[in-house]
Amino acid sequence: MENTVIINSIGNATPSASKVLSDALKVPQDYILKLLYNAPSILFQKVDEETAQKAENTLTKLGLDVSIYTEEDTVDLTTELVDISVSLDAILMLPKVTAQLATFLGCKQSEVLTLMLNEPSIVLGNVSVATAKALQKRTDANVHYSNPRKDAYTILISKKAENTQLRNIEKVLKVKAKETDDAYVIENVSYDNSQLLWRQHQSNKAVKLINQSHQLVTVMLEDFDVSNEAHATFLVEKVGMPKEILEDVHAALPIVLFENTNRKNATAVVTDCSSIGLTTTIEKDFNFKKRLQVQDIEDVEKVATILGQFIAKEELPKAGATSWISKEEVPPLIARYLLAQLEQLTCNPEIIN
Repeated sequence: MENTVIINSIGNATPSASKVLSDALKVPQDYILKLLYNAPSILFQKVDEETAQKAENTLTKLGLDVSIYTEEDTVDLTTELVDISVSLDAILMLPKVTAQLATFLGCKQSEVLTLMLNEPSIVLGNVSVATAKALQKRTDANVHYSNPRKDAYTILISKKAENTQLRNIEKVLKVKAKETDDAYVIENVSYDNSQLLWRQHQSNKAVKLINQSHQLVTVMLEDFDVSNEAHATFLVEKVGMPKEILEDVHAALPIVLFENTNRKNATAVVTDCSSIGLTTTIEKDFNFKKRLQVQDIEDVEKVATILGQFIAKEELPKAGATSWISKEEVPPLIARYLLAQLEQLTCNPEIIN
C-alpha cells in the first residue's frame, strides 16, 4: 500500500533540521525550510510502509511533528498563511526571548532584535498557522498571528510629505487624515488599498503601514464606580489591583490599565469593560523613537552601564552627574528595556517623546 508522509508542523525542531533533510534528499535547503514553516506539507508521497515508517522515526527524532497517511486516508493540506509578531509583557525577558527566537528562526540574536525593533515587530511572514502555534510553545513572548490580506491597516503619512501626496492619499481612500504630533493618520485601510498606496509613495518614505492586528496600544481606565461590585471584581481579579487601593486609583484617574498590549486583545478588553459599565479608551502612539530621562541619580556608574547597552559611550552621563537626558533616540522596545533596568536602581527614570 502506498503511503504519504506529512509534516504537520515544525514542532520542536530547529532550522538545522532543514540542512539534514536537504543533504539526505538532495534538494535545496530553502525548499525544505518552506516545507517546515508552511506545514502541513507533503515530504514523501507514494512510498511503501517501511520507507514511510523510517522517515517518520527520523523526522520525529529531529523534533518534527509528522504523520503517515495511506491512500485510503483523506489528506487535507489546507492552511492559511499568516504573519507572526511577538510582544513582551515582562520586558526584562528580552534577551531570553531573542535567544529563543534565534533558535527557532535559525539566525543570529542581533538579527532577531532588528526584526523586533520594527513597529509592529513581525518576525515571520507568509508561514502557516501551525508554525505560529509551534512558536507560541517555544517562546516566553506573546505570539500574535493573522492573515495580512484580511487585516486592516493604519497609514502614517509623513509630516515631510508634499501636500499633493497627502491630498492624493485622502482622495484615494475618500477620508480625511487625522493630524497628530508625529504624522497624518488614516486607520482601517484595506490590504489592497494599503499596498497600492505603499507602492506609490514608499520610494520617498512618505508613508508607513501598520498592520492593526499586530499593533501595540495602551488601554486607559477613564472612570469606574468604587462601590460597584462588578467594577471592583474586574479590577481586582482581571487587572490585579489590590482592593484596598481602589479609592486611591479612582482619585488618580485616568490611569494606564494595560500598556503595550496587542490591539486585538485591547479591543476585547474595552468591550468587556463596556459591558459592565467601566469607561476605557485605547491610546495609540505613532512616535516610534523615544528618549530617556534619568533624575536623582545616586550611582552614575551603574546608570551608565545600563544605558551603555544601547547608548553611545560619548552620550552617557558623566561622573558626578545627578540627572541626564538622552540626545539619541531609541526604539520603544529598547526604551522600555532600559527603563525597567533603571527602575531597579536608586534613581528616577522615565521615557520621553
